[in-house]
Amino acid sequence: MEVKNTAVKVVFQYQGLVTEAYKTFFRENTPEDIQLIFIEERGDQPLLARAEEADVLVGYKLSKEFMEKAINLRHIQIPWTGFNNFGAEHLHGRDHITVSNSHSNSLAIAEHAVALLFAASKLLPHRDSEMRKGDWTTRYTETNSFWVTGKKLGIIGYGAIGKQVAGMLKVGFSMKVLAIKRNPGEKDENVDFIGGMNDLKRVLKDADFILIALPLTSETEGLIKSKHFEMMKSNAVIINIARGPIIDEESLYKALKEGKIGAAGIDTWYNYPKGDQRIVEQNFPFHELKNIVMTPHSAFKIRDREEIFALDILTNIRLVHENKDPINQVDLKLGY
Repeated sequence: MEVKNTAVKVVFQYQGLVTEAYKTFFRENTPEDIQLIFIEERGDQPLLARAEEADVLVGYKLSKEFMEKAINLRHIQIPWTGFNNFGAEHLHGRDHITVSNSHSNSLAIAEHAVALLFAASKLLPHRDSEMRKGDWTTRYTETNSFWVTGKKLGIIGYGAIGKQVAGMLKVGFSMKVLAIKRNPGEKDENVDFIGGMNDLKRVLKDADFILIALPLTSETEGLIKSKHFEMMKSNAVIINIARGPIIDEESLYKALKEGKIGAAGIDTWYNYPKGDQRIVEQNFPFHELKNIVMTPHSAFKIRDREEIFALDILTNIRLVHENKDPINQVDLKLGY
């Protein structure tokens, strides 16, 4: 357990992927009267032991027991974008507690989304795997990759990540950007069309590439189903860097296997490792398909990320310390 002197106490829930550089950045950039408490062990008890002290929790999953003990809690800072499985039901009756997401990782996620888009559209994984066997067959077959430049990009969920992707592909590859947003009133120089959820079918039909960048809520779970794949172009490429269950798993598998769409790049999944588990199978054999690029929810895994990823968290710690409203607050009723 490592601490820093203070009156305001910030408790960091255990995260196995947190580095020493990440902790050092916080230690060196927080005011002296803020105490940082990093939980170093997995499990409920180490966190519960510090619950009563916490003014701010930097965490991702609440329990009833923690909230019963956290009598001084003022703010909860989720260290990434995403609100599903958070345990918001345990906040009932604690309306004074604010909750925020962090958008500091949006650039890293956006870069990964673009990488998936190109890898999938250029058929890189299959061609690479064949070349590793010394097999040049893919050079001579009739299976061709897809153009990206000048094509239409549909972004379903035009938030921080979607905006980053739009900027990269609009400016760099002259793509026409069609976006879907819950409240589509704003204008954006990188968007050619922005509509609401009632325009979803239009965008899915028109787009050559589709990026899923929505939060997972009760409304968006299973949003993209078999009927939606039926309306897409036969060479459409779909990218998911949001949450797996936004796309119905069976529908995605069948659309790829049966050639209803061209390809997919998927970073977010349906089944995840638990504890020290590392080998996990999905419910359908995606690994047998040649037209999918798969990464293990690793878009955030980028070098020298600590300072950038910590910025929103650090900003909100300071704002709470100054009795000001935190940024990027989530609506508990909407789920994002």
